Amino acid sequence: MVSFCKMRGYLIVLAAAVALAGAADMRPTCSKPVYCNSKLLHKVQMARLYSDSKTFVDLQMNYDQNTTLNAFDTLLNDTDQEPSVEQLREFVEKHFSNNSELMPWRPPDFNTDPYSLNTIQDDDLREFARNITNIWPLLARKVKDEVIQNPDRYSLIPITNGFIIPGGRFTEIYYWDTYWIIGGLLISGMQEIAKGIIGNLIELLNMLGHIPNGSRWYYQERSLPPMLTAMVAIYYQYTNDTEFLRNNIAYLEKGMDFWFDERSVTVEKEGSNHTLLRYFAISSGPRPESYYEDYENAAEFSEQARTDFFIDIKSAAESGWDFSTRWFVNPDGSNTGTLKDIHTRYIIPVDLNAIFAGALQNIANFHVILGNHRDAVSFSQSAQQWRDSIQSILWNEEEGMWFDYDIRDQIHRKYFYPSNLAPLWQGAVDPNIVKANALRILNNLKQSGAFDFPGGVPTSLSRSGEQWDFPNVWPPEMSIAVNAIENIGTPEASVLAFETAQTFVRACHSGFSEYHQMFEKYDAENPGKFGGGGEYNVQYGFGWTNGVVLEFMKKYGEGMTANDSNELDTTASPSNSSDTSNNAA
Repeated sequence: MVSFCKMRGYLIVLAAAVALAGAADMRPTCSKPVYCNSKLLHKVQMARLYSDSKTFVDLQMNYDQNTTLNAFDTLLNDTDQEPSVEQLREFVEKHFSNNSELMPWRPPDFNTDPYSLNTIQDDDLREFARNITNIWPLLARKVKDEVIQNPDRYSLIPITNGFIIPGGRFTEIYYWDTYWIIGGLLISGMQEIAKGIIGNLIELLNMLGHIPNGSRWYYQERSLPPMLTAMVAIYYQYTNDTEFLRNNIAYLEKGMDFWFDERSVTVEKEGSNHTLLRYFAISSGPRPESYYEDYENAAEFSEQARTDFFIDIKSAAESGWDFSTRWFVNPDGSNTGTLKDIHTRYIIPVDLNAIFAGALQNIANFHVILGNHRDAVSFSQSAQQWRDSIQSILWNEEEGMWFDYDIRDQIHRKYFYPSNLAPLWQGAVDPNIVKANALRILNNLKQSGAFDFPGGVPTSLSRSGEQWDFPNVWPPEMSIAVNAIENIGTPEASVLAFETAQTFVRACHSGFSEYHQMFEKYDAENPGKFGGGGEYNVQYGFGWTNGVVLEFMKKYGEGMTANDSNELDTTASPSNSSDTSNNAA
């Protein structure tokens, strides 16, 4: 396929008919067999040596890969291909280690009391913000020299600059998490580390041709929502670093190529074809970090259904929403069921396409800044075409809302998810359309009941047991929802945005006061309590939560209070003056 950047002014692509062959004919999950596609991986993970499947694939090899695999072949031959659990444990203990690949690192531009927090009027919240900024050094890491010198022995992909880990079991850099982490770092006055982290992502992009889900080899064949240009945009807002733009604009375009070349699909509606994106991570086998879980879920499937399931489960993981009823597709188009009903390939997601439209516009804006006017016009036209396709395919006129679209059944998925609001968040809607539908959109949100919970806005209203469903509240979706509602531009919308942000900040403040921790996700029904469900226990830290809470307190700090009993000396109206919009100036 002709690359996206070469096509520039037009967006015409034939639908790629992907004829899925057997798993043996597909590319492996990654280029490191020990961690992705090997008998060793299968035997160890299915023996459940570790309760968390991620534990094994995060171990480092004591010997080189060939030595390790040959030694395991010997073990298989000596045991008639069926080593016992104890023999497997002895093998792993001999050939793998659990020494940290990372070292603690104190960011050189860390500031315990950044000036930007002075706008927070409530004493309790200002102290809360300071406590959050003091978490950054606890999450700061650099890759050890021995990983850089012996990269073949690790699942960790070495990156040059220091970075912020999300927290808990996540000890690597993650793609879309980094957007909210960088926002929080910039609010905290840490511009150099923010720049370095973006540089790390660009390193990964150049190494693999795209930015992977995380900096582990087993994430090689899947990505996450393409937020790189948004990160560069907010970095530029704080720094006016034109040289950084000039040095990296080509890489940003390269990142767009991957999504257009690998994830685009043509959607036909009312006689017209529209090019949009979906999540579609094609590779063989289960996810290495959740190998046992995926294998067991697909155990009763036919070979073809098993192959499809592994692709769909990885594609859902590529969305960042792993997992949710959002990806469950039944013959009647409903979203009920279990992970066995996951069919991510059929869904055209609102947020992915809004993010892509925003990224196109960001690149256009960058070219304006750099004086590349022809390129600016070309990317601006492409962004407009993408916005038009979003409106044509994903907008539901009857409901007055954007919805994911099921290309198999050719229907909108009329369920509440905060991601429905992503076109407003990304500025991917004609202002006249926003103005004409502002009241309908707000009424739709209020009538959904999703904004009535004391702990924040849940990611869905379906209590499925999956972690991206009710009652879990996820910080990035809170950021998307608040900024989207603010962008409606009416006084009523501003009030709802402020109240939604304040509810979440109060919940996080309550949880921090009780547990002295920031969580990956929260419980909508119980303010400050951590969320549950999914494949692993609650994680502490937590990078994107810190960033979102700092974002809200900076944005609304003049009027926000920790609780109703706190009274400010002055009455401040919600302000949009210090937002972290992802569009470059």
